[in-house]
Amino acid sequence: MKKLLVLMVVFVLTGAFAQGRVFGEAVFGEISVTPNFSMILGLRAGMENLLGPLTLRGGATVGVADVGRTTATLFDLTTDVLLPFTLQGPRPYVGLGGGLEVATGLDTKFQVRGILGLEFPVAGKFSLLTELVPGFIFVGNTSNFVLGISLGPRLYF
Repeated sequence: MKKLLVLMVVFVLTGAFAQGRVFGEAVFGEISVTPNFSMILGLRAGMENLLGPLTLRGGATVGVADVGRTTATLFDLTTDVLLPFTLQGPRPYVGLGGGLEVATGLDTKFQVRGILGLEFPVAGKFSLLTELVPGFIFVGNTSNFVLGISLGPRLYF
């Protein structure tokens, strides 16, 4: 029974990997506008149609933030699940994500966010994307609402 279950999982995952296109979002910029200003650059990668119509994306970023009277260096690890809508021209998508943020001299934060994005195909395997990213950051016993705007290129491999 175990062998059959493992075989089914391998079959499903192999089929899912065969369907998706791998992409990378290289020089990615994000501007967080509330509660504090921050600017982030990083790398993200993902695969379309990984589980049915869902796209899975993960990333690592580094940035700076204005926190009170000090400037902190940020390091983020994120994971997102996206649901694209197949349309001609600009392709909208929605998603949910989460991540960990470590800032120099500050506490580690956990983030849960929503994603509302629009991908603009430019030429062949190159496109531009923009995202509105509302979310909540949890640190200790407190939480804050954040609103980010993401811009950047996407390249399919």
